[in-house]
Amino acid sequence: MIRGMKEEMVRIFRIGNLKYLFSITKFSKFTVVGIVGAVIDNITLSLLVISMGVPLVPSKLVGAELAIISMFLLNENWTFLEDGLNGKYQRLIRFIKSNIVRFVGVMVATGVMVTIVERMGAEHGWVGLISANIIGILVGLVVNYTLESLITWQVGIKSS
Repeated sequence: MIRGMKEEMVRIFRIGNLKYLFSITKFSKFTVVGIVGAVIDNITLSLLVISMGVPLVPSKLVGAELAIISMFLLNENWTFLEDGLNGKYQRLIRFIKSNIVRFVGVMVATGVMVTIVERMGAEHGWVGLISANIIGILVGLVVNYTLESLITWQVGIKSS
């Protein structure tokens, strides 16, 4: 089992794949998709926390999952359209991988946001909340791009 995992990691991170990781076009598309996701996340967070009084962390997790679903669909059909294997089963596997990979980013973004909000205090209102959330999202951008490219869509697999 461990040998199989090691071989899979070597396959994912081989040089042929890494050259596709540094595509300005893919990173730009991924960033645009991320902006869409950030808007969805922030609107959901604002509505739940400010308008409905839902606690901060559950609101963030709901907003993040809605963003993850929308970003997966956009990345699947635009950013990484030519990457990954075709088929419904393969798309389902990518969706599951994407959720797992992005879970790490969501935990980092949530931790950053909560830390900033706690240090600022309530006097900054929704502007402070959204600013803290955006900073948290930006912290995870590069990590998410790298992991999504190499693990979820396995860039370069078809091309190398």
